[in-house]
Amino acid sequence: TEFYKRILQAQDLQMLQTIGTSALQVEIPPIPDNTECRVQIRYAELVEKTDESLVYTHHLRTNQPVESFLMSIDIEGEDAIGDIESPSHDVTIQRRDEASASVAYYASDVELDLDFVCRYAFVDNVFNEERLVFRDVSMDNAPPLTLHSPTFERKRPARVMESFAYSAIVPTSVQFNPPNGDAYRDVFFKGHGTNPFIDPEDDNQSTFGMDADSASYSVVRRYLRDGYLPPIEAVRVEEFVNAFDYDYTPPTDDTFALHLEGAPSKFGEGKRLQLLRIGIQGRVVPDVDRKDAILTFVIDVSGSMGMENRLGLVKKALRLLVKQLRPTDKIGIVVYGTNARVVLPHTSVVNREHILESIDALCPEGVTNVEDGIHKGYELARRNSDSDCINRVILCSDGVANEGVTSAEALLKQIRNYVDEDGIFLTTVGFGMENYNDVLMENLAKKGNGNYAYVDTLSEARRIFVENLTGTLQVIAKDAKVQVKFNPDTVRSFRLIGYENRQMKHEDFRNDAADAGEIGSGHNVTALYEVKLNKGVDRGRLAKVSIRYEDPDTQKVTEVSEKFRVEDLKDEFEHTSPGLQFAVTVAQFAEILRESFWVKNGCLKTVHQTLKGILQQHPEVISKDEEHAEKRGEELLVLVRNAERIKKQEQAS
Repeated sequence: TEFYKRILQAQDLQMLQTIGTSALQVEIPPIPDNTECRVQIRYAELVEKTDESLVYTHHLRTNQPVESFLMSIDIEGEDAIGDIESPSHDVTIQRRDEASASVAYYASDVELDLDFVCRYAFVDNVFNEERLVFRDVSMDNAPPLTLHSPTFERKRPARVMESFAYSAIVPTSVQFNPPNGDAYRDVFFKGHGTNPFIDPEDDNQSTFGMDADSASYSVVRRYLRDGYLPPIEAVRVEEFVNAFDYDYTPPTDDTFALHLEGAPSKFGEGKRLQLLRIGIQGRVVPDVDRKDAILTFVIDVSGSMGMENRLGLVKKALRLLVKQLRPTDKIGIVVYGTNARVVLPHTSVVNREHILESIDALCPEGVTNVEDGIHKGYELARRNSDSDCINRVILCSDGVANEGVTSAEALLKQIRNYVDEDGIFLTTVGFGMENYNDVLMENLAKKGNGNYAYVDTLSEARRIFVENLTGTLQVIAKDAKVQVKFNPDTVRSFRLIGYENRQMKHEDFRNDAADAGEIGSGHNVTALYEVKLNKGVDRGRLAKVSIRYEDPDTQKVTEVSEKFRVEDLKDEFEHTSPGLQFAVTVAQFAEILRESFWVKNGCLKTVHQTLKGILQQHPEVISKDEEHAEKRGEELLVLVRNAERIKKQEQAS
């Protein structure tokens, strides 16, 4: 590096050309076992001048196959850029305006042994001094030296990275950029612990924000299908339970209907352990009564979205959504890579084909500037918002942020400001598995008055954007929360299963400024409590369940309560509704996957047998649509079997 600095200080162009690729070896420091790291290299390079163009050559040399490689180059000039091509590699070229463009190359499982070449010209074919970085009189006849900032992303297993070295032309720095202000992991989750049993003599209340999301179930499904157990931090029990419909009776006139049921636990230890299920069913807004929607798609088109055909799945998912919308709905599109820009101003769905063409034209480019994407997306949504319509931003991304503001806290603050001032809702939709940040996607939705989904298949996209379109778009309750008060005279201890990251202060239940959950049309929320009764108790109030929420149209706050008595408990688990049996068994599956202390003796074989019995007798517990019920039921049984098989393999090895 010191040698290179002396060259630059002397502005000795000939020496710079001579040393070429031997200028510097970039060595990756040791990486802890079972982890991965991103390396970003920024530097200046010589650009050859010909009579008609500038030729940028980058020497690619690796002695082992690279698992994942992404290169993105920005070209900017004072004048209009003419032709751009790469005679060496298949590249994606994206023109931002007449004087700037980006060129991206992505490959996986490949040995990089062919020099990367990119040729570009300016329309006026004038190469003036503004294009030169280092220049003095003696350099008048020399080829131009121009500044480029390509970004390289490489992923290597830890055992290989320790000895991996990469030669680059005249690097100026090597940066390790952990996204979102946290230690980088290619797949990033955050654990929230496991709820303990609480003595009601110490605290007889349990308060949490409603959550109808199901992203965790979809993420874990991807792991198990690929033959891996998920990280325990990826498992959010409530999102497993809420991934299914329990056919609760909807309310007649109100926003929500409460369904309480209890029975002895099938899986817990101890004869006095009971289960209390709280089922909350939201009112259904018929599709014909849905408000017109003004949707702003904010789409991540950074290079990482080229992996696993993520952007291809995004485009297919959005096509499904657009085809379900009405002519009176509107769509705007913002994309972001290195920078964000509007590719489609809000356009009526009357022009459906034009919208679909804009979606089809998207391609990967650059690094990931989430900050710029969020800012421009919300600004576009704000300019076109209508208080009589659904105003929603739909963010499609893998959650990786490595340009601009990258800390989760700063991005969340930015989201919160837009939400508080403009009342715009947010849907975050995650794509991809490697290089995926679940924490950012979940927290953005949480702070953005929104919902979070993960799309691993086109079937999941169809479930979100076709089968449940109105529920995804139209909110029936804001800041919805639940508070349960247990009676110390009947209850010895209680434990909420899941909802660890939705816990609220008890005093915030009636604090209408406190942020909670947003619930869409027809959504249902299920919460499960394990309850230990006092010895000899067979009657009396067990708990009082209250829900509180704000009407998004009238801003009226409503609170509804219902009591549950010990006498209401069923005498046997098998005598309860199929919905309760199914929800409890799904929760047991999730608890085992996250290695909860409370199911340390849990058995996946028992979970599989129980689920199979319920689904054979009551397939409607998943869906009234027989074909759909069979498909989702079979999927769940396969996932449990996969988990059981993988666990056995790990124990054997």
